[in-house]
Amino acid sequence: MVENKYTNLAGGLLIGGLVGMIAGLFYAPRSGKETRKELSGKAKGAACRLQGEYEGAIEKGKIAYDKLLVKLRDLEAKAERKAGDLSGGSGAPA
Repeated sequence: MVENKYTNLAGGLLIGGLVGMIAGLFYAPRSGKETRKELSGKAKGAACRLQGEYEGAIEKGKIAYDKLLVKLRDLEAKAERKAGDLSGGSGAPA
């Protein structure tokens, strides 16, 4: 139910944005060539920004993965020690 609500909202926003963009192109005070050049420049700028954000997200993901891996190894070592304590052994595998 909630997913359908947000899907409809996102779809409506997308369609509204496209209709607005098309209407803006029809009423643009510049020629088509100038408008295309401007849009191309804006698209390239947005692509550069998105590339930077993507690379930042990848780096944050790698850092989070490394931290999680350290925590998991620590938890594994604690579990092995606890298992050794419960079995009364040295904790080393037989």
